[in-house]
Amino acid sequence: MTTLKLLILLISLFASQHLLAQKTNIINPPKITDDEINLDGILDEEIWRETELATEFIQSMPYDGIPASEKTEIRVLYSEKFFYVGARAYDSQPDSIIANLFRRDGNEPSDWIYVNIDSYNDNRTAFTFAVNPVGVQKDILYYDDYREDILWDAVWDVKTKILNDGWVAEFKIPISQLRFTSSKAPQNWGINFQRRIARKGEISFWSRSPREEYAVVSKFGILEGIRISSQPVRLEIIPYISTGLTNDKSGSSVDPFYKLNDFKSNFGADIKYGITSDFTLTATINPDFGQVEADPAFINLTEFESYYGERRPFFLEGFEIFNFGGTTSQNTFKTHTNFYTRRIGRQPFASSMSKLINETDTLNLNYQSKKPLTKIAGAAKISGKTKNGLSVGVLYSHTLADSIDYSNSELRGSILGEPATHYLVGRVRKDLQKMDAQLGGFVTLVDRDLNDIYLKNYLHSSAYQAGLDDQYYWKNRNWGMSGILNISSVNGSENALLKTQTTSARYFNRLDSKGLSVDSSLTNMSGYFGEFSIGRYSGNGLRYSFTYSEMSPEYEINDIGFLERADYRAPHYHLEYLNINSRFFESYWLWADVNHAWNFDGDMIYNFYSLSGFFRLKNLWSIYSLLRFSGKFYNDRIARGGPTMRRPKDWFTYLKITTDDSRSQFFDVSSSFRSDAAGEVEFFIGAGLNYRPASNLSLRFAPTFRSSKNLDQYRDTDFYNLDNVKDYLFSNSNINILSAEFRADITFSSKLSLQTYLRPYYSSADFYNYKLFSKSRTFQSDVFESDYDHRFDQEYKSLQGNAVLRWEFKPGSTLFFVWQQERESDYSDLKADFTPLSGIYDTFKNNPSNVFLIKVSYRFGN
Repeated sequence: MTTLKLLILLISLFASQHLLAQKTNIINPPKITDDEINLDGILDEEIWRETELATEFIQSMPYDGIPASEKTEIRVLYSEKFFYVGARAYDSQPDSIIANLFRRDGNEPSDWIYVNIDSYNDNRTAFTFAVNPVGVQKDILYYDDYREDILWDAVWDVKTKILNDGWVAEFKIPISQLRFTSSKAPQNWGINFQRRIARKGEISFWSRSPREEYAVVSKFGILEGIRISSQPVRLEIIPYISTGLTNDKSGSSVDPFYKLNDFKSNFGADIKYGITSDFTLTATINPDFGQVEADPAFINLTEFESYYGERRPFFLEGFEIFNFGGTTSQNTFKTHTNFYTRRIGRQPFASSMSKLINETDTLNLNYQSKKPLTKIAGAAKISGKTKNGLSVGVLYSHTLADSIDYSNSELRGSILGEPATHYLVGRVRKDLQKMDAQLGGFVTLVDRDLNDIYLKNYLHSSAYQAGLDDQYYWKNRNWGMSGILNISSVNGSENALLKTQTTSARYFNRLDSKGLSVDSSLTNMSGYFGEFSIGRYSGNGLRYSFTYSEMSPEYEINDIGFLERADYRAPHYHLEYLNINSRFFESYWLWADVNHAWNFDGDMIYNFYSLSGFFRLKNLWSIYSLLRFSGKFYNDRIARGGPTMRRPKDWFTYLKITTDDSRSQFFDVSSSFRSDAAGEVEFFIGAGLNYRPASNLSLRFAPTFRSSKNLDQYRDTDFYNLDNVKDYLFSNSNINILSAEFRADITFSSKLSLQTYLRPYYSSADFYNYKLFSKSRTFQSDVFESDYDHRFDQEYKSLQGNAVLRWEFKPGSTLFFVWQQERESDYSDLKADFTPLSGIYDTFKNNPSNVFLIKVSYRFGN
């Protein structure tokens, strides 16, 4: 072969590969009338046989880029009101189809068919409708191209049938459930179809979605020539009524506010209205969250506030548009969440205080009424996206003033426990450069009606945030960079700002700080946060990124956000390697991180180096491992405003193994171990045992045990109470925690399910070798001669249970029967021994508090 012929051949091969890479799957669906389809899961109408076929699926897992192992055929139709999809999933082993029955949106092992529609045609947002062979539905909202919001819900219908050569699904999706820009001209939407075969761990797409890329929606094919001549009316009103009984046997008869039985009823409504085809108003009036699980119990001996995940549907659904405050970094020193929805409707502030300051005196509260959550009068959000790529989201909520009734030996009365508060969040983002770039902004506002002088000493009267963020991708979105700049401002009385300066987030009163000090005259405090990240985020082989974060000591967002600590400058580095064509594994992923941070005084407060790996075996088991080492650094928070403590070097390791979850029995087991140069040790082991004795019954038992020996357990400040001399009391501690979770879910049909769980928790804390820490930037302490050893040891026990019967008797309309029980012991002192069996057994002896609730909601809408 001549050189010229060889060159022509190479050019031809390159061109053919390039054209193959550029090939776009296109489907052109016919428009029909709704009477042409009978939704029964059979696909026997003539129009189905005449419709263009989508087939030739390509695997993403386990073998990226090769044809799917089983044949799949998809057909698409649409009308003025509905979008129809007929799917035929052939299977060479139909008796091996995994078709478990479970609650909607569940993640149990199963085969699936997914329909993904990018009706905005923005390559970033998609509405996904999925079904398994026995009709269990799942809907997902994709945003930012690859991120998922599993809590997005739509009202749609589907019928399925299992045949002797596979299974069939027939979808009927109302156009009103999609979001798109109305136009009389034909439109092109993005579309993709996905099939999952659980026993093989196989995921395949009609329009290929390479696994190594951080891209899903931008890989869709084209749904061509959609003509919707009239804008669908989108209005849903879902009123509810609930009634409940609290039977509390754990109270005291001498408590004047104690009721053995407390009967309450409630009513309200949720509303969704399509303002335009682009924008939707979602509102809730007097929302009820009685069917939501209780937060898990645990012991917190740190200086930081506990973080709890959101569980309330209104604040979860569609939250992606309010997701701001960070970059696309793969490794960052993030200590905050800009919008922490649990602040709205929180526990009344005063209910957690043992003393409230009156204008003239201090009230020592022997008893006070229980106020678990502040009442939300209403909340509303408007969100959507225009055809020009402008996304807008606005959320407003108003919580009512809440009083706390109190009583002591001398008087009885009522005080304000939480003021009426207004919350406002605004978000805007614009797509640029053919949607490879975005520029956005956000703002938050909190305004409190502070009329009582004692709450003015604790709470900010107002708090604000404003910020800008952006991101830009190039080279097929393999490379990217992003940044954010946010400014905060809080206002209040001098006493309120004094407390803000001395919280664990900043400790301006820190004794050895070079640049920070308390200003008792402040009535306003403003700060900033910025972050920049750049890297190669996707593609097979090496990927890497660099991120720099900086937060000023004055940054404060805890009125509507969650901030653990401010005051840092943090460069972080990340390197990873992904191999999806391994000889010995189905795939593996290795990564290394280097994490540094300094406070504004120049003290290194974070100095970690880690190696991690994730291995997916060919038998569908997976292994995750982590090894981390810390160098020299300082803890400037541990003494609660006292001296900075040097931390000994330590190392940490973690391992988790998960078996094939498509089996009727599978398990996961994890363990970690930490040790440092001073002799501290921490050990953890946990397991999850899962068993499915029938296709509609799922059982899970997940015990965990944690044990730690600490040499730096903070106990008290100014222990001697000497004038002008502060001391910081520490001790050694042995802490043991045993907990477990039992779950049993039975599904009677795809619309009717019963979910139950039981969560026992037992902990003991043994404090000994008390000492005074005073030598800044060391790990040395002075011996404290006392007889305090074991005097303040603690034992805590709790038992939480929950059962929810849920019946979706009509699409979007549900009936709940809920039972919750909690048995809780007070912290008991003088208990040093860890006796888990008797401790958990004794928990069952505690008097329970039971809540019984019935709630029904009914959907009116198209």
